[in-house]
Amino acid sequence: MANLIKVDLVDSEKQIFSGSVEYLIAPGENGELGIYPHHIQMIAKLKPGLIRMQVQNQDSQLIFAISGGFLEVQSNHITILADIVERTDDLDEARLIKEKEAAIKRLQTSTSLMTSDVAKAQIALDIAIAQIKALEYIKKQSKS
Repeated sequence: MANLIKVDLVDSEKQIFSGSVEYLIAPGENGELGIYPHHIQMIAKLKPGLIRMQVQNQDSQLIFAISGGFLEVQSNHITILADIVERTDDLDEARLIKEKEAAIKRLQTSTSLMTSDVAKAQIALDIAIAQIKALEYIKKQSKS
Protein backbone atom coordinates (compact mmCIF):
# COMPACT_ATOMS: atom_id res chain seq x y z
CA MET A 1 0.00 0.00 0.00
CA ALA A 2 1.34 3.41 -0.97
CA ASN A 3 1.94 6.15 1.56
CA LEU A 4 -0.93 8.60 1.39
CA ILE A 5 -1.77 11.97 2.90
CA LYS A 6 -5.32 13.18 3.65
CA VAL A 7 -6.47 16.37 1.90
CA ASP A 8 -9.43 18.64 2.57
CA LEU A 9 -9.95 21.41 0.00
CA VAL A 10 -12.55 23.97 1.03
CA ASP A 11 -13.80 27.16 -0.60
CA SER A 12 -15.87 29.90 1.01
CA GLU A 13 -19.11 27.94 0.52
CA LYS A 14 -18.43 24.20 0.71
CA GLN A 15 -15.98 21.34 0.78
CA ILE A 16 -14.66 20.74 -2.73
CA PHE A 17 -12.49 17.67 -2.16
CA SER A 18 -11.81 15.29 0.69
CA GLY A 19 -9.67 12.22 0.24
CA SER A 20 -6.23 10.69 0.35
CA VAL A 21 -3.55 11.43 -2.24
CA GLU A 22 0.01 10.39 -2.97
CA TYR A 23 1.16 14.03 -3.14
CA LEU A 24 -0.10 17.57 -3.65
CA ILE A 25 1.45 20.57 -5.39
CA ALA A 26 0.23 24.06 -4.46
CA PRO A 27 1.13 27.63 -5.51
CA GLY A 28 2.87 29.06 -2.45
CA GLU A 29 3.59 32.77 -2.29
CA ASN A 30 7.32 32.10 -2.64
CA GLY A 31 7.06 29.24 -5.16
CA GLU A 32 5.42 25.88 -5.63
CA LEU A 33 4.99 23.65 -2.59
CA GLY A 34 5.25 19.89 -2.96
CA ILE A 35 3.63 18.08 -0.05
CA TYR A 36 4.13 14.34 0.39
CA PRO A 37 3.01 11.97 3.17
CA HIS A 38 4.57 12.62 6.60
CA HIS A 39 5.51 16.20 5.68
CA ILE A 40 6.60 18.47 8.49
CA GLN A 41 3.89 20.68 10.02
CA MET A 42 3.51 24.04 8.31
CA ILE A 43 1.20 26.88 7.37
CA ALA A 44 1.63 28.72 4.07
CA LYS A 45 -0.11 31.50 2.22
CA LEU A 46 -1.16 30.51 -1.30
CA LYS A 47 -1.34 32.73 -4.36
CA PRO A 48 -3.79 32.27 -7.25
CA GLY A 49 -2.83 29.22 -9.25
CA LEU A 50 -3.20 25.46 -9.57
CA ILE A 51 -3.62 22.77 -6.96
CA ARG A 52 -2.49 19.43 -8.40
CA MET A 53 -3.12 16.15 -6.58
CA GLN A 54 -2.06 12.65 -7.51
CA VAL A 55 -4.76 10.23 -6.44
CA GLN A 56 -3.68 6.63 -5.84
CA ASN A 57 -4.16 4.27 -8.81
CA GLN A 58 -5.06 7.06 -11.25
CA ASP A 59 -3.02 8.04 -14.29
CA SER A 60 -4.01 11.70 -14.31
CA GLN A 61 -3.91 14.31 -11.57
CA LEU A 62 -6.87 16.15 -10.08
CA ILE A 63 -6.42 19.82 -10.91
CA PHE A 64 -8.17 22.78 -9.31
CA ALA A 65 -7.77 26.52 -9.92
CA ILE A 66 -7.75 28.57 -6.72
CA SER A 67 -7.93 32.28 -5.96
CA GLY A 68 -5.28 32.03 -3.28
CA GLY A 69 -5.76 31.16 0.36
CA PHE A 70 -3.99 29.18 3.06
CA LEU A 71 -2.55 25.68 3.36
CA GLU A 72 -1.94 23.87 6.62
CA VAL A 73 -0.11 20.57 7.06
CA GLN A 74 -0.58 18.79 10.37
CA SER A 75 -0.35 15.11 11.33
CA ASN A 76 -0.32 13.77 7.75
CA HIS A 77 -3.32 15.94 6.87
CA ILE A 78 -3.46 18.91 4.47
CA THR A 79 -6.19 21.52 4.78
CA ILE A 80 -6.53 24.15 2.07
CA LEU A 81 -8.85 27.12 2.56
CA ALA A 82 -9.51 29.31 -0.49
CA ASP A 83 -12.15 31.90 -1.36
CA ILE A 84 -12.70 30.47 -4.83
CA VAL A 85 -11.94 26.94 -6.05
CA GLU A 86 -12.93 25.65 -9.47
CA ARG A 87 -12.55 22.17 -10.87
CA THR A 88 -10.90 22.29 -14.24
CA ASP A 89 -13.82 20.30 -15.68
CA ASP A 90 -16.04 23.36 -15.11
CA LEU A 91 -13.80 25.92 -16.84
CA ASP A 92 -14.78 27.54 -20.16
CA GLU A 93 -11.77 28.93 -22.02
CA ALA A 94 -13.71 31.54 -24.03
CA ARG A 95 -15.38 32.87 -20.86
CA LEU A 96 -12.05 33.03 -19.05
CA ILE A 97 -10.37 34.97 -21.83
CA LYS A 98 -13.23 37.51 -21.77
CA GLU A 99 -12.97 37.81 -17.97
CA LYS A 100 -9.21 38.32 -18.20
CA GLU A 101 -9.60 41.03 -20.86
CA ALA A 102 -12.32 42.77 -18.84
CA ALA A 103 -10.14 42.78 -15.72
CA ILE A 104 -7.18 44.20 -17.65
CA LYS A 105 -9.41 46.91 -19.12
CA ARG A 106 -10.73 47.82 -15.65
CA LEU A 107 -7.17 48.12 -14.36
CA GLN A 108 -6.03 50.23 -17.32
CA THR A 109 -9.00 52.60 -17.30
CA SER A 110 -9.37 52.95 -13.55
CA THR A 111 -9.42 56.63 -12.70
CA SER A 112 -10.91 55.97 -9.30
CA LEU A 113 -8.77 56.55 -6.27
CA MET A 114 -10.67 53.75 -4.56
CA THR A 115 -8.01 51.17 -3.88
CA SER A 116 -10.73 48.57 -3.27
CA ASP A 117 -11.83 48.88 -6.94
CA VAL A 118 -8.27 48.36 -8.13
CA ALA A 119 -7.80 45.44 -5.73
CA LYS A 120 -11.00 43.76 -6.94
CA ALA A 121 -9.92 44.12 -10.57
CA GLN A 122 -6.47 42.72 -9.74
CA ILE A 123 -8.00 39.72 -7.94
CA ALA A 124 -10.33 39.05 -10.90
CA LEU A 125 -7.31 39.16 -13.22
CA ASP A 126 -5.28 36.82 -10.99
CA ILE A 127 -8.12 34.30 -10.82
CA ALA A 128 -8.71 34.37 -14.59
CA ILE A 129 -4.99 33.85 -15.21
CA ALA A 130 -4.89 30.92 -12.75
CA GLN A 131 -7.86 29.29 -14.45
CA ILE A 132 -6.37 29.76 -17.93
CA LYS A 133 -3.12 28.21 -16.67
CA ALA A 134 -5.13 25.23 -15.42
CA LEU A 135 -6.62 24.69 -18.86
CA GLU A 136 -3.20 25.08 -20.53
CA TYR A 137 -1.69 22.55 -18.10
CA ILE A 138 -4.41 20.04 -18.88
CA LYS A 139 -3.97 20.47 -22.64
CA LYS A 140 -0.22 20.01 -22.29
CA GLN A 141 -0.64 16.87 -20.18
CA SER A 142 -3.17 15.33 -22.56
CA LYS A 143 -0.68 15.67 -25.45
CA SER A 144 2.08 13.80 -23.61
